[in-house]
Amino acid sequence: MVKVPASEWVPHVEAFVDVSRSSSHHSASVDALAALVNKDKLTLFDLVSKMNMYLTTTDHIVRSRGIMLLGEIMAQISFKWLDVNAITTLSEFFISRLSDWQALRGALVGCLALLQRKPSVGTIVIADVKRLVESFIDNVLVQSLASADRKLCFQIICFILDHYPEAVKTMDDELLCWICQAIDEEKDPECLKLSFHLVEVVMKLFPDPSGLAAQFASDLFEILSKYFPVYFTHGAGDNLGLTRDELSMALMHAFCATPYFEPFAIPLLLDKLSSSLPLAKLDSLKYLDNCIHCYGADRMVSHASAVWFKLKEVIFSLSSDQLLSTGSPKDAETNKNQIVSEAENCLKTAVTYIHSTDRDIFINLILLDEDIVNNIHSVTTEERSICRSLQDLNQLQALGRVISILAESSTYFCTRVFQAHFTRLVDILGSSAGFKSRHLKTCNGSSSAAINYGALYLSVQMLSSCRELAVASRGDYPPVTSAKESWWLVLEEKLDLFIHLLGKLLTIDPQPIQSAVTQEYVSCAVKGLLILATIPEHCSLLLANAYEDVLLMLTSVVASKYENIHLWRLSLKTLTSIGKFVVESHASKKEMIYSRIVVDKIISSAKSCDTSMPLNLRLEACFEIGTAGVNYMLRVARSLEEAVIANISQVNGGIECADVVCLIDSYCSQLLPWLFTSGGVNELALSFAMRLWDELRDLATLDRIRSQGLLDSLMMGMKFLVTVCTEDQQSLVVQKACGVILPMLSLPVKSVMHHVLSEDELVPAHSVQDTALVCLLSSVIIGLCPQTPVPDMIMVINLFSVFLLNGQIPAAHALASIFNKYLQNSEFPDENKLDKILDVILGRCFSIVLASSTLKTSHSSAATSDNANCSGSISASIGLRIDIMCGLAWIGKGLLMRGDEKVKDISMFLLKCLVLDQISANIPPHQEEYSDNVSLDASLATSAADAFHVMMSDSEVCLNKKFHARIKLLYKQRFFSILMPIFLSKIKDTPVITTKLALYRAFGHIISNAPVSAVITEARQILLVMVDILAKLSVDIQDKDLVYCLLLVLSGMLMDDKGKECVLENIHIIVGVLTQFVSYPHTTVVRETALQCFVAMSSFPHSKIYRMRPQVLRAAVKALDDKKRAVRQEAVRCRQTWQSSFA
Repeated sequence: MVKVPASEWVPHVEAFVDVSRSSSHHSASVDALAALVNKDKLTLFDLVSKMNMYLTTTDHIVRSRGIMLLGEIMAQISFKWLDVNAITTLSEFFISRLSDWQALRGALVGCLALLQRKPSVGTIVIADVKRLVESFIDNVLVQSLASADRKLCFQIICFILDHYPEAVKTMDDELLCWICQAIDEEKDPECLKLSFHLVEVVMKLFPDPSGLAAQFASDLFEILSKYFPVYFTHGAGDNLGLTRDELSMALMHAFCATPYFEPFAIPLLLDKLSSSLPLAKLDSLKYLDNCIHCYGADRMVSHASAVWFKLKEVIFSLSSDQLLSTGSPKDAETNKNQIVSEAENCLKTAVTYIHSTDRDIFINLILLDEDIVNNIHSVTTEERSICRSLQDLNQLQALGRVISILAESSTYFCTRVFQAHFTRLVDILGSSAGFKSRHLKTCNGSSSAAINYGALYLSVQMLSSCRELAVASRGDYPPVTSAKESWWLVLEEKLDLFIHLLGKLLTIDPQPIQSAVTQEYVSCAVKGLLILATIPEHCSLLLANAYEDVLLMLTSVVASKYENIHLWRLSLKTLTSIGKFVVESHASKKEMIYSRIVVDKIISSAKSCDTSMPLNLRLEACFEIGTAGVNYMLRVARSLEEAVIANISQVNGGIECADVVCLIDSYCSQLLPWLFTSGGVNELALSFAMRLWDELRDLATLDRIRSQGLLDSLMMGMKFLVTVCTEDQQSLVVQKACGVILPMLSLPVKSVMHHVLSEDELVPAHSVQDTALVCLLSSVIIGLCPQTPVPDMIMVINLFSVFLLNGQIPAAHALASIFNKYLQNSEFPDENKLDKILDVILGRCFSIVLASSTLKTSHSSAATSDNANCSGSISASIGLRIDIMCGLAWIGKGLLMRGDEKVKDISMFLLKCLVLDQISANIPPHQEEYSDNVSLDASLATSAADAFHVMMSDSEVCLNKKFHARIKLLYKQRFFSILMPIFLSKIKDTPVITTKLALYRAFGHIISNAPVSAVITEARQILLVMVDILAKLSVDIQDKDLVYCLLLVLSGMLMDDKGKECVLENIHIIVGVLTQFVSYPHTTVVRETALQCFVAMSSFPHSKIYRMRPQVLRAAVKALDDKKRAVRQEAVRCRQTWQSSFA
C-alpha cells in the first residue's frame, strides 16, 4: 500500500491541535487520520513519530490536544490489528499520562480505547491492566474532574471489573477505598448509573465473608443509601438518554449485589415504607422484594416479623389520603393501588423465601396475627352484607388476597390455611339463614336471614388458591393427593356441601332493589363452581361426580334462567371456560361428560321449538359453547345447518321467517369466521352450500323464500359459504348452481342467454322466480376466487346483462365481480371476448340511460320514435334508468379496483350525466316537448353523483378482500388525481346551480373517500372548493353523511403541516363555514367535529387567528346549550382552549 506523504496528513494534526478551530474541524481531522491508519496509508509509528513534539511539549494546551488526538484515533481504529509491542508501548504511554492532570482527558480516552479492543485484533495484557488500575488509584481523583472525565473514569474501571476481574482480585483494600472516594457525592445521572454498576460488580468479586466486600459493606452502603429513593430532577429536554427507572434499577442491583448489605438495607427499606411519598413507598417495596430474594433465608429470618408488619400496614391500612400527590384524586387512587399490588408481590416473595428449619415461621406470623384473626372472626361471625360499606369490602378483599398468597405458595401452606379456616367458613355459609328463603336478604346487613358474603368470598378465594397450586403441581402428583394431611382431604370432606351451597345461590330470586348486590353473590358463587370444575383430574378421581354436578347446575341456569341476563351470561361464559380447560388439558373423561351434559343440551335448544327462550339467546349460547373447541363448533355448525335446511321448507308452516334469517346470520357472521381462523371450515361450507342448492330445485320452496323475505339473507349466506371454500370446492358449487338455475329459467330469458343483446333488441321480460334464481347465482359468483373457472362464462355474463338492463343490482354485483376477477385473465380461455362483451354491455346501458334525455335529444331534433331501441328506452321508467346507472357504477368500481383503463368510459359517461341540467338550461323555451326531461335529468344527475360514491367507497356487499377481489395499490389516489382537474374545471365553468350541486356531491364523494394524504397534497387547489361544497350541502338532510366525511378530511388537513398552511391562507372563510356547522341540526357528529376543528385551530399562530377569536367563542358559547352532552363537552373544551391560548 502506497504511504501518504507527511505533507498531506500533518495539516490534519495541526488543525486538531489548534484550539481556535471549530469542533467540526477537529472531528474531521480525527476522521481523516483514522481513515488513513485503517487503510494502511499511514502507520501508527509514523503518526506517533511526527506527533512527538505535540505529545511531550511543555505547553500543556498543545500537549493535551496532542494526547487527545492520539486517544481519539485509537478509539476509531479499534478493529485494526495491532501487534503486542505496539499495544504495550501505547499502554505504557497512556498509563504514564494519567499523572498528567492537564492532559488527563486524552489519556482516559486512549486507555478506554485500548481496553475495549477485541482479542482478535490485539488487546492489552493483564499486567498492563493491573498497572493501569494502580495508576488510577495513585493519580486520579475522580470527584475533582468534570462530569465527562468522571464518566470516562467510571467506564474504564467498570470495563476492567467486567472483563479483567483477575487483574484486581489480588489487590488490597486500596481499590475499595478509591472506589468509595470516587463515587461519594456523585450527582451526574450517567456517572451515577456507572458508579452503581461499579459497586455491584466489585462486591460480587469478593464473596468471602472475611474479604474486602464484607469489610467495606458498611462504607459503600452508606454512600448508596444517600441516593435512595432516586429523585430525577432532569427535564425531558436535557437529552440524557437515561430515565429515572433505569437509574433506580441500577441502584437496586447495587443494593442486591451482596448479602453483606442486609444489616443496612432492610432497615432502610422498611423505614422508607413509612414515607408519604408514593415514589418512596413503591421503590421500597420493589427493592425489598429483590433483596429478600438475593439475601437468602438465613439472613432474612431475623427480619421476618418486621417485614410482615410493614407489608400488613400497606396492604390493609393504606389509603390515598395518606399519600402526597400533586395530581387528581384519581391519580392518588392509582398510586395507592400500584403500591398495594407491589406490597402483595413482596409478600409472595417473603412467604416463598423467608424460611428456616422451622418452616412455619412466616405462616404463623400471618395466621396467628391478631389483626388477621380479628378480621376473619369479624367477617365470619356477623351476618355481613356486601353493601354495608366500601371499607369493609376493601378489608375483605385484602384479607382474601393475603390468604391466597399464603395458600398458593406451597402444598404445605395451602394445607395449613385449609385446616385453619376452610371447614369453618363452609359451615358458616351453610348455616346462613338466607338459604331457607328464596329471596336474598342483604339490605342493611343486620338481618339474621342474610347470607354471609365474607364466608362465601374467603372460601372461594381459598378454593382458587388450591386450584392454582394443583395446576402448578401437575408433575408432582403424590404431595397433592397422597399426603396424610393435605388440603385435598379437607376439601373432599366439605365438597358436596359446598357445591350444594353454591348451587343454591344460583336459584335465589334476584331483588331489583339490590340487583348489584345480588350480582356480587352470584358472581362469587359461579366463580367457585368454575374453580371446582377446572381442578386438574390428578387431584382425585372422586372429583368426577362433583364435576358432573357443576355442569348440570350451570347448564340448568342457561336453559331456564334467561330472564336474569347477568346470571345467564355469567353461567354461559363459565361453561365455555370449563370447556376450554377440558380441551386444553386433554382430559378425555371430562370431555366426554362435558359433551354429553353441556354441548348436547345447548345444541338441542337451538333447534327446538318447544322452549320459551328467545332464538337469539339460544344462538348466542350455541356459539359461546362452540368457542370452547373446534370440534364443539363443528357440531354447532352442523346443527345450525340442519335447522336452516329444515326450516327453509317450513317458512309458511309455523316457522317464523325472522328465525330462519337469524339462523343464517348467526351461521355466516359468527360461526364461519371463527372456524375460518381455527381451521376445519372448508368441507363444512361446501356441504351446506350444496344442500342449499338441492333445496332450491323446488319452485315452491323458492317461491316461499322470495315471498317471505329470505332472499337477501340466503344471498349473503351463500357469499360467505363460497368465499371460505377452496378453489376446487368453489368450482363444484358454481357448477351445482348453474346446473340448478339454468333449467329453471323461463323461456324468454333462455332465448337470449347464448348471445349478447344487440342495440336494437328488446330486453326480454322475466318472472319473479327468474329474479330470485339469478340473485342467488350472483351471490355464488361474488364469492369466487379469480382462479376458479366459471362454466359457460359467456352465457352467464349474458344472463346477468339481461337482468342488469332490467335494473337488478345483484346482477350488476356479479358482473362487476366477473370483470374485476376475469378481465384480461390469461387463465380464462375467452379473455379476448370479455373486452368486447363489456363494450357492448356499457354501450347498451349508456343508450338506455340517456334515451329521451336532454343530452340525447339536444343533439338532433330529427330523432324519430320509430327506432326500436329508442322506443324501448323511452318507455323505461326513471327508476329503471337510475338502477342501471347504479349498476354501471358497480361495474366501474370493479374495473377501477383492478386498474383497468375502461373505467374512464364509465367515468366520462357519469360526468356527462352530472351536467344534464346545464344542457336543459340551454334548450330554447319553445321546445316544450322536452320539458318533461328536466326532472329526468335532475334525477340522473343525482344518481350519477351517488355513482361516484359507489365507485370510491369500500363495500361489504362485494368487491372486497373478503370476497377475493383484485385490488391494485393506490387505486383511489390515482382516480382522485385524474378526476380532480376535470371536476375543478367543470365546477368553475358551470353557472347553473342545480348542475353545480350535482358536481359538488360527486366531487365531495371523491374527496371524502380518497386517502387524506392525497387530498392534502392538492390542498391549495381544492380547499376553497371543498369549503364551498360544505356550505352548499349543509341545507339538505340527505347530504349529512357526506358533510360529516368532508369535515373529517378538513380536520385531517388541520393536523398536517402542509394542510395548516393552506388553511391559514383562507382562515376567515373556513371559520365562517365551521361556525354554521356548530349548530348543524341534522346530526350530532357534525357539530362535534366542527368544534374539534376549532380546538385544532387554537394551536395556529396567534397573529393569524386572533381576529377569529370572538367569532369562535360566540359559536362555542352557543353550543353550550346544545341538547347533546357530547356536543356540550366539546364546546366547553373549545371555549377553554381558545380562552387559555390568548390569556
